Amino acid sequence: MVERFTVEQAGYILYADMVDRLRTQFPSVPAWRLDQIVAAEHDAITGGVLRIVPAEVETGAVEMLTREQQGRLDEDGEVA
Repeated sequence: MVERFTVEQAGYILYADMVDRLRTQFPSVPAWRLDQIVAAEHDAITGGVLRIVPAEVETGAVEMLTREQQGRLDEDGEVA
């Protein structure tokens, strides 16, 4: 049986919670700069590779890719 664990137990934290803590700790830093720094640090640690994403990301990607492919077929004069 596979052992289940929470995101926190795996060493992950929620992005929004992290940003809230940073904004509290560094109130004079603009939000865009905090986001920029967090993105740079994430890329430095992970090499920019996403390892865990919400399941809805795949669902949304499938929807976008399906629409994109249908658009190409429509432009070529074929039936979508």
